[in-house]
Amino acid sequence: MKFYSKVVSIFIIWLVSVLFITYFGFSTLPHSNKFEYDFFGSFGNWDGGHFLGIAKAGYSQKFQYAFFPLYPLAIKVLSLVTHNYLLAAVLISMVATFLGLNLLYKLVIEDFDKKIATETVLIFLFFPTSFFLLTAYSEGLFFFLAVLTFYLLRQKKIFWGVTAAALVSASRLAGLAVVAGLITEVILTQGFNRKNWYIIFAPAGFVIYCVYLYLQTGDPFYFITAENHWQRTLAVPTAGFWQALTNVTSFNIFLDLIFAILGVGFAVRSLRFLSPSLAIYSLLSVGIPLFTATLSSMPRFLLPVFPIFILMALIKKPLVSISLRVFSIMLLAEFSTLFITGYFVS
Repeated sequence: MKFYSKVVSIFIIWLVSVLFITYFGFSTLPHSNKFEYDFFGSFGNWDGGHFLGIAKAGYSQKFQYAFFPLYPLAIKVLSLVTHNYLLAAVLISMVATFLGLNLLYKLVIEDFDKKIATETVLIFLFFPTSFFLLTAYSEGLFFFLAVLTFYLLRQKKIFWGVTAAALVSASRLAGLAVVAGLITEVILTQGFNRKNWYIIFAPAGFVIYCVYLYLQTGDPFYFITAENHWQRTLAVPTAGFWQALTNVTSFNIFLDLIFAILGVGFAVRSLRFLSPSLAIYSLLSVGIPLFTATLSSMPRFLLPVFPIFILMALIKKPLVSISLRVFSIMLLAEFSTLFITGYFVS
């Protein structure tokens, strides 16, 4: 796999910047006291604790079924080498992000040019929730597998694309958006025939997890029930917007609403400027979280939806482009500092 010097440089600058900001914030700002006073340990705050717990002891609580198994399984395997679950989790996130960035750069070059590719990488890494790519969260692994799927699809390596899609479908529910994008592209370009019949196995990871849930709980879709632990219940897509609009009691709720609106806007815009596969992926990735009664965590859910960042890189109006970047970097500094000091961000 080829690594690009521009991507490597941007990644290092981002990594050093985020680590500096988080360490400075951890050392100087008040903590929530919800977690131990441990800088490195703080990279496993909130959902990270569940991923690490599943990696160590399996699904010990039913509400943990909301977390798909691929990332905890990867942590478990790598921990055999690192002998430290958190270190394994962070390494997976960092390496997956680095690999995904290089693939994203190459993917964008094929449709646009090096300038747009560089801008896409920059905008993605300085998105307000990009610090999650350094934590014990599945965002980094999901991002890599999603980009890998579409990259392999573009290279006409359908079998390996299906394999990557099967893996990403075992990492989170939004993996089905990747599967849908892949199948749509194959059918539109090749049709469904004897040579590509195996695309039906693209959601294999998801299906296997559903079978596991059925054996454990009697409900193959128990991950939906498990989401009730976080007050996420199925609802019509407008319910979350209405709840946010009528209950803007905090800055977080306001930001969730703004990011949801931006996500929907860019997802719709992808139909015009991007390939059908990326457009389908964008629409479904943004749409899936909207089928709940809350917009909570929308800034984080948008992070792996990389086509959105391609569209941001295509913005030609300098004032809009600069404003988005300044706003992004300021929120990245705030969000990463809050997270590392034990406050819930997204």
